[in-house]
Amino acid sequence: MRKLLSLVLVSVLFLACPAWGSTMKSIGKDQVNLRSKPNLNSEVLFQANLGSPIEAEKQQNNWLYVTDWENNSGWVYKPLVSDIKTAVILVDHANIRKGPSLGTPVVKTASKGEIFKIFGEKSDWVNIGYYLENEKIGWIRDDLVWGE
Repeated sequence: MRKLLSLVLVSVLFLACPAWGSTMKSIGKDQVNLRSKPNLNSEVLFQANLGSPIEAEKQQNNWLYVTDWENNSGWVYKPLVSDIKTAVILVDHANIRKGPSLGTPVVKTASKGEIFKIFGEKSDWVNIGYYLENEKIGWIRDDLVWGE
């Protein structure tokens, strides 16, 4: 019985602790260095732009180990990361529509690599808009973006 209670407690703590699971976040500053190790003296592997969606996989002190949409991974200093959810376009050309349906008009076409702020989700659709302006544009199918 004691082992069972210990196992249940460990399971609850694991599920309740977001640092142990992956979480979607975004880069909060422009040209942020992602490094090979969680310290300022380690090699810079690549740079990420403001708003780039990242998946935070683990944390060590004030550093996060993250992966981006191109499967690049590295350590980033946590104060340079934002909780704002963003998405990046995965295809050459993607239609952004007025509503969450293929039957609604196209309001904009986006290109691969463009980054948008996520305002909400509905079924297989993501409501996106401009990051800096905090302005909604429309809806895009979730299979055309990474980050939601």
